[in-house]
Amino acid sequence: MNNIIVSAYFKIPSKKGHNEYVYYLQRFFRSIRHPLIFFTTEDVKNEIIRFGYNLTNINFQIMKLEDLKAWNLGKDFWLRQGIRDVEKYHTPELAAIWYEKKEFVKRAIEIVPNNVYIWCDAGCIRNDESEIALKEFGTRSSLNDDKIHLQHIHKLPYKKFYTYPDVRIAGAIIVGNSSAWNNYSKLYDIILKEYDNAGISCNMDQYIISSSYDLLNNLFVLHVPPKESNVDQWFFFLGII
Repeated sequence: MNNIIVSAYFKIPSKKGHNEYVYYLQRFFRSIRHPLIFFTTEDVKNEIIRFGYNLTNINFQIMKLEDLKAWNLGKDFWLRQGIRDVEKYHTPELAAIWYEKKEFVKRAIEIVPNNVYIWCDAGCIRNDESEIALKEFGTRSSLNDDKIHLQHIHKLPYKKFYTYPDVRIAGAIIVGNSSAWNNYSKLYDIILKEYDNAGISCNMDQYIISSSYDLLNNLFVLHVPPKESNVDQWFFFLGII
């Protein structure tokens, strides 16, 4: 069973401007060596091709932003999450992309079945240390145990719902086989609706992940950052997976 990296990028109103993300994308695509399924639009693909890097290991999947499964929840769903969210830079489009991580992986499972799938945010390669780690990313271990493997950043007392400024589990890199991802997807949707029904914003995937763990912790394995690492703690899987 192989590791398959899955990622995506769309031009949307986000925390940073497109030009800054292009800088991160350049780092990402010039250094990634492992097979990658990458979801994006045609114009972004062409922009990446113009970087001039070797892309033979990249499987581009072209889609439109309006084709995200997140929109099946309805425009009003995401608008009310934004109203509840104190971090107003969390646009509906950004929240939809965070939700869509699991849906991108499920699409990848259909394209290349029976593997271990590593979701990795395309914008997480922000310094030289992360870029160096990326060159071996996906080659160090295969976590084929029907569990979802997560980066545990900080210990936090149990809460029914997690909200700003809670910091517990990072969502930038998530690992699991197809069985684990499918179970996780169902659980995520259950927790998402619980937040919405309680009148609490479910924009941030980190909070939904934390509550998912609390509800069904035997589906997950939490990993803590290595004591000695030059990789940003929010992305420490880059150096160990």
